[in-house]
Amino acid sequence: MAEEIQLILATPKDAEVIHKMKYEAFLPLYEKYHDDETSPVKEPLDKVIWKIQQEKSDYFLIIFQGVSVGAVRVVEKEKSVFYISPIFILPKYQNQGIAGKVINQLFVLYPDAVTWKLDTILQEKGNCHLYEKCGFQKTGKETKINENMTLIDYEKTNVVIRKYKDSDAEEVANLIIRNFKEVNIKDYGKEAVAELVRTHDAAWVREITSYAHMYVFCREETIIACGSISSYWGSEEESILLTVFVLPEYHGKGIGRTIIRTLEEDELFKRAWRIEIPASITAVEFYRKLGYDYKNGERKLDGEGHYRLEKLKVQRGYSIIKK
Repeated sequence: MAEEIQLILATPKDAEVIHKMKYEAFLPLYEKYHDDETSPVKEPLDKVIWKIQQEKSDYFLIIFQGVSVGAVRVVEKEKSVFYISPIFILPKYQNQGIAGKVINQLFVLYPDAVTWKLDTILQEKGNCHLYEKCGFQKTGKETKINENMTLIDYEKTNVVIRKYKDSDAEEVANLIIRNFKEVNIKDYGKEAVAELVRTHDAAWVREITSYAHMYVFCREETIIACGSISSYWGSEEESILLTVFVLPEYHGKGIGRTIIRTLEEDELFKRAWRIEIPASITAVEFYRKLGYDYKNGERKLDGEGHYRLEKLKVQRGYSIIKK
């Protein structure tokens, strides 16, 4: 089927065709949810023309067996972060695997993409399944449109995830030090950062990996992020997340969420009923959005300048009781 599907870059001359197909494709959803403020059905023709002409916006006609069956728009809203908005297939051509093939073609067409983003209707389980099958994962952000309809955000990060190797130590240390110098310095000051830089060298990384499971996240041959998980002081029932860092130029692109999702698939996370994380001032709100909250409900810095956060879960008969 892949060879039967073509993506043809649209011009303003195609706007009317796209507008008509979009109306037909989204009308059943509009009639179901009555989302007057957000439905593509309500989008006027001149808005379609504007989107075709917009800078860093590519609108494609989807051609299947020589016939226009839908369209998809790709927008680079920030460097290396691409949004799919919208993608639609005419009703009579739906459920033939076309949309999934189109999305996979887009991944090839935009090799520089670090992160792909889109949103869809939470209540439309078929759409959610499609995007998850294409590698998208929920970010946790939901927007309630009305009492019957909620939009849910998805993203897919284009990184290679692998376990740490000893030869990575120097590169990982440099990645962490760059964060100290360029990011954490805003909250901790030059003197504290200078001490962190002095102590967090390759030998320190190797010490961490002697007892923790560390993962690295790569773009081509470059390590752009790292994260690790260890048992909490030798416990088989509690764990701790450590060394969660992303190169500064990749901040805000969903890599941090990818790190946490990866660590939460590790055996040390799955076996634990409580997971702790020492969060910097800079990162505390990021972790809280992912379900970690202040340990014992106490919002205070420890001796190392971290907030102690934790995530609790029920497992193997444990009751959720904070110690």
